[in-house]
Amino acid sequence: MNKPKDKTKDIPFTVDELATAYFTERGDEQQDIAEKLGISRTKVCHLIARARKRCLHQELKFLSERVPQNLLEEMYVRVARLELPPLLAKLAPAEHARKLSVKICYCGPGNDQQRMRMLGQEAASYVRTLIRRSESCGLTWGGTLEAVVAGLRQLPHPSPWNDHDVEFVPLSGEPLGKGRHSFASSSLARELGSIVNKAEYDPPSLAMVPAFVPDIGFEETERSVVWKLIELVEDYLKIFGPHDNDVDNPRYARLGTPKAMGLDMILTSVGSSEHPLGFGRGILFDHMRVTYHALTSLLAAEVGGVCIPKPNLTAVETRQLSTVQGSWTGLRLEHLEACARRVTHAHYGPPGVVVISGGSKRADAVREMIRQGLVNHLIVDEVLAKELNLPTQVP
Repeated sequence: MNKPKDKTKDIPFTVDELATAYFTERGDEQQDIAEKLGISRTKVCHLIARARKRCLHQELKFLSERVPQNLLEEMYVRVARLELPPLLAKLAPAEHARKLSVKICYCGPGNDQQRMRMLGQEAASYVRTLIRRSESCGLTWGGTLEAVVAGLRQLPHPSPWNDHDVEFVPLSGEPLGKGRHSFASSSLARELGSIVNKAEYDPPSLAMVPAFVPDIGFEETERSVVWKLIELVEDYLKIFGPHDNDVDNPRYARLGTPKAMGLDMILTSVGSSEHPLGFGRGILFDHMRVTYHALTSLLAAEVGGVCIPKPNLTAVETRQLSTVQGSWTGLRLEHLEACARRVTHAHYGPPGVVVISGGSKRADAVREMIRQGLVNHLIVDEVLAKELNLPTQVP
């Protein structure tokens, strides 16, 4: 006698069915699965029964090879969105946990440049909502931010986005390297301002300011002259204030609080553990007494030129890092801290520090920034999500 045909095999897979199979293989309780997916426990039981016939081995092995690749990838990203935020929130200081939001973008196959472009496109709508909550937004530099700006330009929203202009502020000078001009902080601020406000938007500019004041081949008096020259750039003083913090000098009395200390939002990427500074290294860092190799050994994280040290550095290593930061003309740690502190909640009010990054070898830097309460909105691709200890296996 022939067995009746199992009609469940002809029913298309759903993402909830695949996520249930994944959680079941891992050993999660049915009630936990129901709460994570926002469905009833009865529905979970039904999905498990169906999955056992189609993509779960009797030993509860998730047979991912039976699932269409596009659905499998969609399911993994959904699982990541469920599990990564609470995982990272545990790293943050208690008072910062509710100020942290995490978004994961699926960027698919392709080379690094293609995936960066896709990350910018996928992140654009979310970044737009954050910009619209802001009165002012600072930008660092690099290819990732250029990809985000390109993604924002492709959105079907004509300018102006708000009934008021959003002020866009560059947060780093020029590295004087071979990188594309469109990666520079001042260029990004101008481009984004024209997208959000109007075509003729004219932001502050640091285009005449070097990212570093080198110390090889310069006497201390000569370095002082370079700093004086930098401070002749009016926009630099408005953004950062005087280099020596001589705020009592009558020349600086009219400046008020530096713009970098009062930003509603800072949009930045994060450097990899092996290649900090990225575009910002340029040619100027090659004229520093601290070598680039030595710098990489000192850093737990680098974000927009801000160097966050590894714990337990020796006195010599601490001085080396202080030398680098003392030569840096742009964004500083206190600016990140001030911006992150302004946030009261992840979903309303000033957005705070928005970090967008993808690819490998950035997880340690992201974790350290979260531990220090320096991230309010984290936007990553599935590769970095996996690297952040997420228990998924994205093919």
